[in-house]
Amino acid sequence: MVAPIFIAIVLATLQISIIFFVKSYLETGAEEGARLVLTNRAIATANGVTSPMSQSQFKAAICAQFNTVFSCGSLIVQLQPLPNEVTSIASLMPTFKADGTLAKGTTYSPGGGGQNMLLTVEYPWPIFGGPLGLNFATQGNGTLLMTSTQIFRVES
Repeated sequence: MVAPIFIAIVLATLQISIIFFVKSYLETGAEEGARLVLTNRAIATANGVTSPMSQSQFKAAICAQFNTVFSCGSLIVQLQPLPNEVTSIASLMPTFKADGTLAKGTTYSPGGGGQNMLLTVEYPWPIFGGPLGLNFATQGNGTLLMTSTQIFRVES
């Protein structure tokens, strides 16, 4: 009689442990991405010409931090200057449809020296429902949207 409850608790604990482990990887990758922009190292050189990284290059640089845990194709990266008169960053975050897909494309602007920046890194982590109706999914497609937000000022 106690076994189903015990198994449910063990499975819930395992799922929560995995979520926290994966979330820490996401935070670390986002911090590294912010550090690239913060220290003016988000640049690419092609044929002797130096220019800011493209959105795909920046996403690949972040994904290189944790490509063993995440599928880079599902990683959502948005980088933009933070407006001076902002009271809430909710309007600046990527938005999603009811089925869990992006409602519109993400923005990418590497900014310049002295600018306040907002970096959002998100990943839809697949969630498997457990016994007794346990489900941590937050998206309509059965995934948990993990988000890391970094706000920083680019060095001059």
